[in-house]
Amino acid sequence: MLSFLLAWLPPADAGAAPAPSLRFKKLGPLGGDEPSMLSLLQDRKGFVWVGTHTNGLYRYNGYQAVKYTNNPSDPHSLPHDRVSAIYEDRQGRIWAGTQNGLARFNPESNDFTLFAPTGKAPKNHRIIKNIISDGKNGMWVGSWGGLQHFDPNTGKFTVYAHDDADPASLASNDLNALALDAQGGVWIGTWPGGLDYLAPGATAFRHHQVDPAPKPDARVNIVRALQFDRNGALWIGTESGVIRWDGKRDWDTRQAIASPYSRITNFNLDNKGTLWCTTLSAGLLRWNEASGEFDQFVHAADDPYSLPGDNLRAVMQDRGGMLWIASFTDGISLANLSSEGFTRHVPFRIDSRSAPASNALLSLARAPGGRIWLGGNVGMSLYDPATSTVIKSYRADDKKPGMLSHSIVYSMYQDDDGKGPLWLGTSNGLNRLDTPDSPFQVIHFGNTASDYINAIAPGAGGVLWLATGNSLIRYEIKTDARKIYYNDPQDPNTRSVNGTSAVLEDRAGRVWAGSEWNGGGLDLLDPATGKFRHFRHAGADRASLSDDNIASLHEDAQGRIWVGTSKGLDLVVFGADGQVSFKSYAAAMRAPKILAIEHDLDGKIWCSTIAGLYRLDPANGQVSHFSPSDGLTEGYTVNSSSMGQNGVLYFGGVHGMTAVTPSAVRTSSVPPQVAITDITVFNHSLQDGKPGENVKAEGPVTSPTALTLSSQASVFSLEFAALHYTEPAENRYAYQLQGFDRDWVHTDAAHRSASYTNLNPGHYVFRVKAANHLGVWNPEPATLAITITPPFWQRWWFRVGAAALVLGSLMLAYKIRIQRLTRHQAELKQLVAARTRELEESNRKLAALSTTDGLTGVSNRRGFDLALEAEWRRAARTGQTVALSMLDVDYFKKYNDHYGHLAGDSALRTVAELITAHGRRTTDLVARYGGEEFALLAAATDAADAFGVAEEICAELARRQMPHEQSPFGMLTISIGVAVMRPTEDSSPELLVQMADRALYRAKEKGRNMALLAMPPA
Repeated sequence: MLSFLLAWLPPADAGAAPAPSLRFKKLGPLGGDEPSMLSLLQDRKGFVWVGTHTNGLYRYNGYQAVKYTNNPSDPHSLPHDRVSAIYEDRQGRIWAGTQNGLARFNPESNDFTLFAPTGKAPKNHRIIKNIISDGKNGMWVGSWGGLQHFDPNTGKFTVYAHDDADPASLASNDLNALALDAQGGVWIGTWPGGLDYLAPGATAFRHHQVDPAPKPDARVNIVRALQFDRNGALWIGTESGVIRWDGKRDWDTRQAIASPYSRITNFNLDNKGTLWCTTLSAGLLRWNEASGEFDQFVHAADDPYSLPGDNLRAVMQDRGGMLWIASFTDGISLANLSSEGFTRHVPFRIDSRSAPASNALLSLARAPGGRIWLGGNVGMSLYDPATSTVIKSYRADDKKPGMLSHSIVYSMYQDDDGKGPLWLGTSNGLNRLDTPDSPFQVIHFGNTASDYINAIAPGAGGVLWLATGNSLIRYEIKTDARKIYYNDPQDPNTRSVNGTSAVLEDRAGRVWAGSEWNGGGLDLLDPATGKFRHFRHAGADRASLSDDNIASLHEDAQGRIWVGTSKGLDLVVFGADGQVSFKSYAAAMRAPKILAIEHDLDGKIWCSTIAGLYRLDPANGQVSHFSPSDGLTEGYTVNSSSMGQNGVLYFGGVHGMTAVTPSAVRTSSVPPQVAITDITVFNHSLQDGKPGENVKAEGPVTSPTALTLSSQASVFSLEFAALHYTEPAENRYAYQLQGFDRDWVHTDAAHRSASYTNLNPGHYVFRVKAANHLGVWNPEPATLAITITPPFWQRWWFRVGAAALVLGSLMLAYKIRIQRLTRHQAELKQLVAARTRELEESNRKLAALSTTDGLTGVSNRRGFDLALEAEWRRAARTGQTVALSMLDVDYFKKYNDHYGHLAGDSALRTVAELITAHGRRTTDLVARYGGEEFALLAAATDAADAFGVAEEICAELARRQMPHEQSPFGMLTISIGVAVMRPTEDSSPELLVQMADRALYRAKEKGRNMALLAMPPA
């Protein structure tokens, strides 16, 4: 029996690689480039700076990068395109160590200022390799020309260089690494001289040999990286590995740490004090304090979420918890260190095996000794998660007896104590394995579809329930008896459908079955009678199943039955009268399909879905979602799950397996820092620090504080970004222009900008806040004070002068009139008449304004009502017809919700212009009847002409192809109802409106994007 497996299994390989517990995600090109990286920094505002080998310096906000390069004709550009070091001082200023000196970034002008030692210093003094703080307000700068101390406030350099005549001088001028100890002393890695130390206030250097071996290795004395940890130990990265000195005892107590034979290029401590280091050819190393050795992460061709490459140059952790790894050949990759409790397993190294292998795991089962049985596309294997080792694999071979009947293993089962045989379901029957070395026994069920075993579930009394391609089978192990359940359309007590994907016998002896693709809902078999009850989805019944397609079934430790449907998770609820209903968790999980279900030792329910893993606490209904950004494997498979003996849950997928340690699951999140990343005025960006005329920006380009625009330049857009890099595409935003927007405007990462046009002169405050992928909002919005200055004729001094001038002119005119009143009485009458005409004209204009829609410029509802009444009376006198078209923009609310109110207003103006273009006669009237509803009134127009114009409007709007992603047509369309009537004693304008409106309603019912003519009244 399989209980002997533990004694048979070979011991785990002590040198086996640890489980690849990190999921790496490649960042992608920076501004279209894929540069060779050298250095990384996140500044206090949240921006990430990237220094490169030949492409200059980048500032990244999670969505796009701003690139700074050298321009030989511009002395304020980056002095060189190789940036080996980036540093932020206590004042928040950014410094770049380049191949041509030290450069300070000037955020107000978006350019750089160069600093270099004065005098006749060799050119290699400008080749900067690293920068660290001096513990005060200055910095230590390591160059190819020695050690430099720099005071940013005075611009003064103090240079320490090698002197052949002075043994206490720097051992070598080529410096590769710097570190500051707790006392303020600086440690310097020189090439090829080993390690130098300069005590606080001293000018003489102490020289240290790095290699602790009696016969030192010259490569070990080449120091490439230095780092003090939280315990004061000094980590020394050399050309061929790592040395550690505890920082307290004698230097002779330093020790070599077992590590790959590769150059160490960079060290960094994460927020928990864990040491990370990058290497030239051995990937990424993480110090494991518990085991006293390094965990190694490397590129694996068979794992799309491994490191993209092994030639790494820099590593850091941002404030959101993401680990950034910069490579020389493969860009930047990120891993989430804020999510714990998940381990990725990629069992098969496809690129190093000659035998067929696949990490697509279709089925899992618990094996003895903490192992896991894996079933996939190329057979089955026994896997040890503790050592990430595939212990033994089994394949199908038609030419050899006793082999697997088929290499695709869809289902597996072994009892929890591991004493029973292992059962495997393939597409060619049921397989039985009694011991690791025994042959497979194959059981067939009479036809190809019944031999297609989708799922295996144990039953009482030594029974197996088999979910097959066209049936449900009850198989008795001891007697080989089998009973096959099919659907009989003439018998309602049989299966609802033939195919079965999931089956479960609960502790009460009830048997549940369902199909993933055939529908049919959930079937419940009463073994005593052999009859099935059927439960299906009913749209109006919230207590029915969420969907008729059943992918998974599970009974937890409390005896609760869980049903995984294609539209969410359901709990079976038993009523006192024996009735069965269902409680749905689909809305809380927001997961369209539940693939596999397990429970943990605390009674919580875990589900693998097409959208990641969900954890449900049945006690309070609380749901937690874990996505690939938490370090999970993507692409889970149906019914591929198992609980290990230690309570670890395993979920299989197309790229391997995710192990969940429920008690260790932690997901921490910090609110995102939000920044206004760009301001554009008339499509001109202010990033270059050169605002146009009538535009004044204050503050740095990374966090502007004020914007002043003249009324002639008040068309502007503000771009913003949440500087949180876990899942930038899932960040959310809300903005408000106080003084204009009544409430917060919510948007997503695809629409990170706010645009405003023609604001009234005055003072405004723009505020924007952001939430990360977990919905955590930043408490303090980013703000920008905005002032729109009035035109000169609205300034107070102009108004006072104009008023004085008018008052003086009136007084002079009055005096002249009094003196010449008698003589010019006739002229006065003419003047009065002219003023009267002007007043009448003004009244006419006011009347027109009162009947005009302010948004679209066409008539409003009041103007329409007046025009309809007038045209009706005119038609009654002349005996002519009156035509009315009622037009409604299709799915306009969805358009507004998706594109925003500004886009919606623009669309309404476009539609109004289109309708006006078809109201060709001067007597035709276009009016905005409601929110997205318009009316076209045409006098003396018959039905054929009115209907023809309506069809032209529909067609013209469709030809314009205005995008509308929320419409089934994919573009903006319109529906039109047309009514034509000749006024009689039995008719009225209201009846005409009713007929047109009913025709419009019919057009919507028939599918929209059409015009319909109203039937004449009975």
